[in-house]
Amino acid sequence: MTSIAFFDIETDRNGKKIYDIGGYLDDGRQFHDASLERFALFLQGVDFVCGHNIFQHDIKFVRPALAAAGIPLENAIDTLPWSPLLFPQKPYHALVKDDKLQTDAINNPLNDALKARDLFYDEVAAFSRLDPDLKTIFYGLLQEQAAFSAFLNTWIFSLKIETLPH
Repeated sequence: MTSIAFFDIETDRNGKKIYDIGGYLDDGRQFHDASLERFALFLQGVDFVCGHNIFQHDIKFVRPALAAAGIPLENAIDTLPWSPLLFPQKPYHALVKDDKLQTDAINNPLNDALKARDLFYDEVAAFSRLDPDLKTIFYGLLQEQAAFSAFLNTWIFSLKIETLPH
């Protein structure tokens, strides 16, 4: 069975040092540590990684862990670029940080990984409700774009989207 690891990282303000990495697998395993080596071990056997705004931020930090776990960059799913397409009525597409009581507190990447997971499955549900012609249009236009291809190629879509060309 194909698996997805949901993750988020927190860095210093300058984006030079990783403070924390949070990860979650659908079998319930969690990761909460700053070690890229231990994160690579956590990712062993995973087919896809997913997070929010990972192409602009997280991937550059975790690339060595992905490589060590054998996960190609083509298998990275970013929920951010899909959010405005699937939820155009929302004017703001950042993860909701309702668990953060102090605005200057460091984010909890495990909580953000769980929120990315929830958003991903909301996006999957929204995509599955689209008109089949719109699914085909999205697929045709976006399948080769790095920000969209992994989302379109996950096992979820091979099970739920019969109308897409292969």
